[in-house]
Amino acid sequence: MTNPDDPAWRWEFRCEDFVYARLAEAQEAADALPAGENRDTELNRIDTLYLLANEHNIWIDARGRSAAACITCTASAGTPCTTMRGLARLWRTHPDYQPGWNDTIDNPRYRGNIYEDYKRRTTIYQERKAELDAFYDRFDLEQADGGERWRCKACGAHGETWKPQPAVYDYPHAIGTAAHRHPTCEPNP
Repeated sequence: MTNPDDPAWRWEFRCEDFVYARLAEAQEAADALPAGENRDTELNRIDTLYLLANEHNIWIDARGRSAAACITCTASAGTPCTTMRGLARLWRTHPDYQPGWNDTIDNPRYRGNIYEDYKRRTTIYQERKAELDAFYDRFDLEQADGGERWRCKACGAHGETWKPQPAVYDYPHAIGTAAHRHPTCEPNP
């Protein structure tokens, strides 16, 4: 967050206000449509956008202190979170839109993981499935000594046992290391 001397002071709240103002305008326009399928579709779209925005408001506690992030996302998602900034981008041609809200997408100097992730046009499920399919074609993930390790299906070799920390890291360490530590093998007879 910035401080009161900065012209961008409290921009995160202005970004949210911008999104809600545009949604209110869209709601008003949709309500004015004649009853029918087009009106229902537009109202449903607006409700969905409101639902997304509602889940990503900046968290304010009962004493009025801002956590500078929505309660849904982690602090690393930025302020406001990527979801709220992405919603603002729906109206990027509006005169009140601030391009700086989406520098990580719109400005080539700041493009990083967020930009690369969305440009791939894939889902987390698709990426994880491809990785898991390749792993399980060659290896098993087995429980051992209170942890887990990989075991080669062809030769029976296995990796070291890792003890995952619950609720901290859900990705099995063995899946990421098996192919590197056991690139080739000779099947056991």
